Amino acid sequence: MTLKKFPGRAFAAAVPIAIVFALSLLPPAPARAASFDYRVQGPLTFSGIPPLSPTLSKRLERYAPWPGTRFLEWLPEGGMLVAERLGDRVRLESLTAALAAPRTLASLTLPLRWARSRGGSLAYVQRSDGHSQLYLDPGKGPARQLTQGDELHGAPRWSADGRSIAFYGAGPGGSQGAVYVENIEQGGLPRLVVGGLKGSWRLLDWSADGKRLLLADVTRPEHNLLYLAKVGDGALQRLDVPAAHIACARFAPLDSAVYLVSDQGGEFEQLYRLDLDTHVLNRISADVPWDVERFAVSADGRYTAYTVDDDGRSALTVIDDRLKLALPVPWLRHGVIGTMGFGPAHLLAITYESARRPPGVYVYDADHRVLKRWTRRPNGLAARPLAAARLIHYPTWDRTNGAWRMISAYVYLPPAPGPAPVLILLHAGVDSQFRPRWRPFVQFVVNELGFAVIAPNVRGSSGYGKTFRTLADGWQRDDAVRDVGSLLVWIGMQPGLDVHRTALMGRGYGGWLALNSLATFDGHLLGAIDVAGMADLTDYVTHAPAGRIEERIAQFGNAADPSVADFLRHISPLGEVARIRRPVLIVQGLQGAGSRANNSQQLAYLLRYHRDPVWLLTASDTGNEFSAPADRRALRITVAQFLQSLLSRRPRT
Repeated sequence: MTLKKFPGRAFAAAVPIAIVFALSLLPPAPARAASFDYRVQGPLTFSGIPPLSPTLSKRLERYAPWPGTRFLEWLPEGGMLVAERLGDRVRLESLTAALAAPRTLASLTLPLRWARSRGGSLAYVQRSDGHSQLYLDPGKGPARQLTQGDELHGAPRWSADGRSIAFYGAGPGGSQGAVYVENIEQGGLPRLVVGGLKGSWRLLDWSADGKRLLLADVTRPEHNLLYLAKVGDGALQRLDVPAAHIACARFAPLDSAVYLVSDQGGEFEQLYRLDLDTHVLNRISADVPWDVERFAVSADGRYTAYTVDDDGRSALTVIDDRLKLALPVPWLRHGVIGTMGFGPAHLLAITYESARRPPGVYVYDADHRVLKRWTRRPNGLAARPLAAARLIHYPTWDRTNGAWRMISAYVYLPPAPGPAPVLILLHAGVDSQFRPRWRPFVQFVVNELGFAVIAPNVRGSSGYGKTFRTLADGWQRDDAVRDVGSLLVWIGMQPGLDVHRTALMGRGYGGWLALNSLATFDGHLLGAIDVAGMADLTDYVTHAPAGRIEERIAQFGNAADPSVADFLRHISPLGEVARIRRPVLIVQGLQGAGSRANNSQQLAYLLRYHRDPVWLLTASDTGNEFSAPADRRALRITVAQFLQSLLSRRPRT
């Protein structure tokens, strides 16, 4: 295999990586010593970052509260369980009627991963010491931690009778997993149900009769397998479903079938029903060129609801199986539908949010086809003109079916007349997708700093079919950078946007993409923000957890191959140091997985030997997600001040 050649990268490829690393051993450049700022505030270290502006901080604080309520589940005793986010905490509440006063069950610190309630007991998953741990609050005393050490993967499942919780746990490095059951009434140690699970697995559901668990082997991203596990003896039975990417699966009412969302039938993920007696697999969703996201089935099986990812926006359909009718629900078409589930009397609860509306809970009465809002909380930003997320499509550099390939993007425009500076926001996750959710910080950047924000879904993003999701795999990884270049061309053609005052920002994979784009299109850009990005792709692939090795090899190539390793170094920010000459802000939690934290810090030190400033913000108490509330506040104000500093620089023309 030979290296794929990319325009303008010969110089970076010719620089021996050993020389770049040797530079890190040299003392700081004397010319920068006078302006270099270094301070420690608790777990936070601000390196090269000037004192933060109190005025800017106060302006940002108006956007800091993130109000929103999410549906979690219908409660057996009546009403529903919801989670209301208020600042840095989340309240778990029971709600019995539309716009009724909720009853608070618990108030917890973020981040909260999962919560369910049975018979007055509350179970929830929180991050603790870098791992997701399961807790039980019996309602009569302090919460008890049910798991220790190893990280939980996916949400636990509560038995229908409310007496037990099943969960999946992985061993060190994700090398081996197991499924356990904890009897809430008896207490004691969890019971091992299935052990020795190699690779990466997920616990999907628990049957209503309590006898079987639904598991998925997701070790190979495009080759998932479904299994039934007997709770009594742990015996595994593979279901007769074609190996494919399986987004979600769940038992049907009365356990007669399994509903699943899979792309086994073609480009897009569709909803299927597998009869467990006849093994017949039938497709439920309509023939539309979009992925099914999630689904819910009423207790009597009459109604099936599902949402599709329609170019980033959610579209909900409810099927009346008795009347053989599809009932579209058109009122929620400009945002994203999150959790949903059927309750009593065919009531479908939905969490909905959009660019201008925080998450709220709505209930659709399928029998009467009426939609009502069940939660309403004061929105501190309601009096301000919030920017809409406008969907656009721009042509990129290659063709498909004889026409230019089109890339989707969401655009937020500031109220002031242009030409406006631009922030290109690149989503995290190799195969994730930017969607028009409630994002107060984006509204701050648009309304207070005056940036237009553009969030593209470059090749490799999910939601646009199996082929598009793999377009940037392996040797094609750098083609996503070329999609960013095509966006710069599109920006240059818009009279209301200033292509010469454009910056980039991304988290994780988006951070890698931001820095690589900065190196490639340096002359057009003001700078970049990298939050927990991958500075060394060779290291990122080589040190993958055991359960994700195959996934990362499929996405980036096998770094054990010298030519692949050379290519990955060639497109890594650490290999692009000599070509990144504009200001950069690097943010990194020091508890990050693998050696990503060391790589990010090393990248910052190396970049300081070039002409423009480098800001480095690290936190010793958090990982790549920067999840601690105080750390998130520091992150927001630092990003805001960095963007403001870019506007004071003279643009290149």
